[in-house]
Amino acid sequence: MKKLLYLLFFSYLSSLQAQTEYFFPDARNINPEIPSPETFLGYSIGSHHTRHDKVIEYFRTLDRLSDRISIQELGYTYEHRLQITAIITSPANHGRLEEIRTNHLKRNTSQAFNHEPLVIQLGYNVHGNEPSSTEAAMLTAWYLVASNSPETQNWLNNLVILMDPVYNPDGRDRHTHWANMHKANPPVADPADREHNEVWPGGRTNHYWFDLNRDWFLGIHPESRNRLRFFHQWRPYVMTDHHEMGTNSTFYFDPGKNSSNNPLVPSFLYEHIYPLFGEHFARAMNQIGSQYFTKEVFDKLYPGYGSSYVNFYGGAGFLFEQASSRGHIQETSALPLTFAFTIRNQVTASIATIRASLAERDKLIKMRHQFYQAMAAQAKASVVKAYVFGDANDISRTYAFVNTLRLHGIEVYSVQKDLAVAGKTFAAGRSFIVPTSQENYLMVRCAFEKDIPYTDSVFYDASTWSLVYAFNMPFAEIRGAFEKGNPVVSELEKPEPPFTPGAYAYLIDLADYRAHQALYHLQAADVIVKVSFKPFTARIAGKDRYFGYGTLVIPVAGQHMEASVLNKVLEKVSRETRTEMISAETGLNIKGIDLGSNDVVPLKKIKPLMLVGAGVSAYEAGEVWHLLDQRIGMPVTKADVSYFNRINLHNYTTLIMVSGSYAFDKPTIDKIKAWLQQGGTLITLKTATEWAIKQGLAGQHKLVTADTLYRAKRLNFEDARATEGSRQIGGSIFEVDLDITSPIGFGYTSRTLPVYRNGSTFLQPGKNPYAIVAQYTEKPLIGGYLHPQNQGKISRSAAILMHREGQGRVILFADNPNFRGYWYGTNKLFLNALFLGPVINVPMPGNTME
Repeated sequence: MKKLLYLLFFSYLSSLQAQTEYFFPDARNINPEIPSPETFLGYSIGSHHTRHDKVIEYFRTLDRLSDRISIQELGYTYEHRLQITAIITSPANHGRLEEIRTNHLKRNTSQAFNHEPLVIQLGYNVHGNEPSSTEAAMLTAWYLVASNSPETQNWLNNLVILMDPVYNPDGRDRHTHWANMHKANPPVADPADREHNEVWPGGRTNHYWFDLNRDWFLGIHPESRNRLRFFHQWRPYVMTDHHEMGTNSTFYFDPGKNSSNNPLVPSFLYEHIYPLFGEHFARAMNQIGSQYFTKEVFDKLYPGYGSSYVNFYGGAGFLFEQASSRGHIQETSALPLTFAFTIRNQVTASIATIRASLAERDKLIKMRHQFYQAMAAQAKASVVKAYVFGDANDISRTYAFVNTLRLHGIEVYSVQKDLAVAGKTFAAGRSFIVPTSQENYLMVRCAFEKDIPYTDSVFYDASTWSLVYAFNMPFAEIRGAFEKGNPVVSELEKPEPPFTPGAYAYLIDLADYRAHQALYHLQAADVIVKVSFKPFTARIAGKDRYFGYGTLVIPVAGQHMEASVLNKVLEKVSRETRTEMISAETGLNIKGIDLGSNDVVPLKKIKPLMLVGAGVSAYEAGEVWHLLDQRIGMPVTKADVSYFNRINLHNYTTLIMVSGSYAFDKPTIDKIKAWLQQGGTLITLKTATEWAIKQGLAGQHKLVTADTLYRAKRLNFEDARATEGSRQIGGSIFEVDLDITSPIGFGYTSRTLPVYRNGSTFLQPGKNPYAIVAQYTEKPLIGGYLHPQNQGKISRSAAILMHREGQGRVILFADNPNFRGYWYGTNKLFLNALFLGPVINVPMPGNTME
């Protein structure tokens, strides 16, 4: 076997020396003045992983040497790596590119511009440790720029090819460094070798450990927002998304699993375009002898994939999945798999997409035209004429929702006068309207509707994704005539609030999404901030104003600084966080408690520690890190689980444990328990909550027991995946009843709250009635799929529990309130646990809170 590996590897190196013949066996008439990637980089493609900066440098070189290609800078990633898109077409088309773009967009609803070149986009490497596609992007770009064959000339004359070589630059470089630093000579193909097994968190994700192939619809990260802005400038007819999968697989291309197509998208795409393109892909793979499969897996339900987003704009998105060498060469259940081979398949798929797009041009134009006709007809027939929304108590969250809608080109208009709909009042200047009669009707449905009709019960990812519920945004359907108001044409930013010095105290409404950000920065400036455990009504600027549970109180007296210094700090924090600090002229309130009450409790400065590393969910840890980093501006110590034994927990106020497999020994668990008893706060999410309960850290709280009933009914072997998969909760939205008098529920104005669940942690309510912060309602499903077997488990189960442990407390979440960074509506639950946790004295039956 070892001899075979050597022979294969050296044979593969020999083939790399003839790069053109290997990757482009039919290449003819190549311009020698255009350097190939091999010539430019100094190594054969497939023998080394190419750094992102070298990829950018190569594309810039092509731009400098050829009039067929131009580079457009899109922006930068968190780690300040440049994002680009290459625009490849004929010199004549480059000379009138803006005209082509404008006419191309008009073609959505008009046939007057069908003669214009077709616009397509090739996208690569959204998962950083699936690197073959970026190498393929360089080769494909070179071929398009250097080839003078009649076919290539025809492509360039009749297509505008947009090429994004690296969707995820930060993740790619993380993996590239790993693969190159562990590359051996001779190579090691053993799957157990370190080269093929990245350490946590791996290179798949971006800087904050998010999966960018779920972010097209959410637009949380700069990589995605940069791409979305570019997408809506062009709205291509075809988009590709190149991936890798398990080493022992082959190659996948669409059409995908038919039962997982999104039923809201007109069927012409699924019934005609995907099968036609599939035939083109099959011919290309047959020519090079590569094995492949279709139709078995992968869905087109969710609009947040790179291979599905364009479908919601009348285009066709294509997914390619290549078996991964995860390094330079790796043994498989068949022959060893080389990096070069994986690249060749991606190149072949890229060229096949270009060839198919031009061959099926008329059908693509027909599909888009029919798409917008169908959307207009559906919008006209819809009983819902518009959606009105807005949270008058939280303009920060409302603006964030508007900005997300605008990322997708959805038309949004401001409400000009107070509007009463379905028993709700939407305030002028703080509310917005989205008409359904607009070009992007389908995306309006995705943002506001809670459910779609399903033909399957097994989901590759989420089964619902309604943005309006994720933002916990009050909204109503308008079913009659309405006034649009003024259009929102640019990103909304909350204005700087006025600041009035000379007050007795200052108040911050915790309903504001940015209140915790202000709280952190005030405490960082050594300002004493208190929290009110009871509501009150105060006289503010001559008017009575109600302040709910959790109002932050900043007394002027009793601070570590003079009033003049305090005012400067408050004004600065108010300005930078756009948080209103309301001047109270007296501590005597109209109703409820006064500002000097014992129910107005000083908050402690927090110093959180979050466990990360092998066995811990990088996604959930990254979501916490991103929330605190990007939205609060607060540092969080990320400690590896392998280092935990050496950490002095008494240096921290709060321990955060996200989902994971925590294999701590008894002394370590005793260490956590002792720290809790001395006043620490433990926050757990999902499977970490299960762990805490099993380790006796959560008192008498218990999990809902699994269904252990014997099933006598026989089932076919082949049905196992579908049967067991349908019992998973891949991602659905549920309703909980939230105790808004509990510190974890402070800042919420309604007891009804939508939450996201994509796991199987089920909590019993427990014996302490005061410790049940949030509880699922009897019939909690709002949107998405729920297997009947899980209905009984989730109904009336606990969503958030608290437990007193000595002087400390444990706060247990059954779900993830920070899911993918877009659940603005439940972030506050986590932030309350974090900032208010250290002052919570969990009441017990028969006792009172001290």
